[in-house]
Amino acid sequence: MSNQRRTLATGLIVVGAATLIGNGAGYLLSMIAARALIPAQFGALGALLAILVIIATLGISMQTLTARRVAVAGAEATAAKQAEAEGHAVRLASYIGAAIFLGAIVACWPLGTLFSIPVLAVFLGIASIAFVVIGSAAMGISQGREQHLRLSVGFIANGGLRALFGIAGVVALKSVDGAALGIAVGCAAGALVSYWICCPRTWSSSIGRGGAAEFGHIAHALLVLFTLTNVDVLMARLFLSNSLSGEYSVGVLLAKIAFFLPNAIIIVLFPKMTSGNARRTVLLATALTAIMGALITVFSGAFGEIVVKILGGKQYAGQLESDVWLFALEGAAFALVQVLLYARLAAQDKRAAISVWVALGILVAAVSLWRHGSVAQIVTTVVAVSLGLTAVGLILDYRHGTGGELEPIEMVE
Repeated sequence: MSNQRRTLATGLIVVGAATLIGNGAGYLLSMIAARALIPAQFGALGALLAILVIIATLGISMQTLTARRVAVAGAEATAAKQAEAEGHAVRLASYIGAAIFLGAIVACWPLGTLFSIPVLAVFLGIASIAFVVIGSAAMGISQGREQHLRLSVGFIANGGLRALFGIAGVVALKSVDGAALGIAVGCAAGALVSYWICCPRTWSSSIGRGGAAEFGHIAHALLVLFTLTNVDVLMARLFLSNSLSGEYSVGVLLAKIAFFLPNAIIIVLFPKMTSGNARRTVLLATALTAIMGALITVFSGAFGEIVVKILGGKQYAGQLESDVWLFALEGAAFALVQVLLYARLAAQDKRAAISVWVALGILVAAVSLWRHGSVAQIVTTVVAVSLGLTAVGLILDYRHGTGGELEPIEMVE
């Protein structure tokens, strides 16, 4: 086995274990909350977590921007230029974090009122994303350097501490406010640990030329994607009864597992998508993600009753077994969409988000105007849209590949 393949295999194993632990801790928080809260309260928490996942896209965007710029600087520039790119990223992340905190003050009341979530919980939840962005910049530095062990420690710190404090909050206070308070404290601790592990003392006097514009492009594309992958639970909160929205939130846990479980693949392979041999990397990432998604979907179909009991407990038994595999298929399809979107972002394709926007519009219109009478109606609509978008993404990637005439955003100097 060549050194490059050995490094890739090691990275997939190490980062895969870290994402399993970090994301698993998040699912544990939801599963414990499903048991500690009544269905109506858990529906509110599910809606809050969906909002946070959408806003946390800014953290993922920050990590993606940082990883791409650090990888490009490391391959084409000097060590000083790479260090400069890293400092720019951390400073930009601090500005974005401050803006998110101010946004939490403005948005907490209207969002809390619209989705019947306690206003304090909304404020604390959104404010926690300010720390997530800073921690993500630190992890992006390790990702761009392909320092997989440090990246893994940072990922575990971010996900694990968020979940640990969130569990403590929901168990101690038995409320959505308690969960949100714990999440905020955990995110702050996770960001501090990630910065200390991945890039201690990294800073810059400026954000660098082109950094904000590229961040805006990446954030736009990923924000649309994560809105698409989470808008169904918000619509379930609006159109279904409180108890049914809680049931839907349990099903969404499985969709999120299928979506996030292959994350290590894109995390490890994304820096290589910026190189000249990106087509082979994209095909490898797509194949591995598809295999993992198929396994999760088949397992969920065969053992639906067990899956529901593990995710939501006995109070949801007998309600989701026949539909649970659909949630797994939804998440698996969206995971493939994510791989293809990241390939376009690596190539700096400004058209990357167009098809995702179209899919989002179709989904919102279909559910709002027609298919919102039951859990099954909403999830089957989401599955149809996710599979359609996957097919479109595969066709576009085949036609355009990593070549073609793109309009690149400014590269790191």
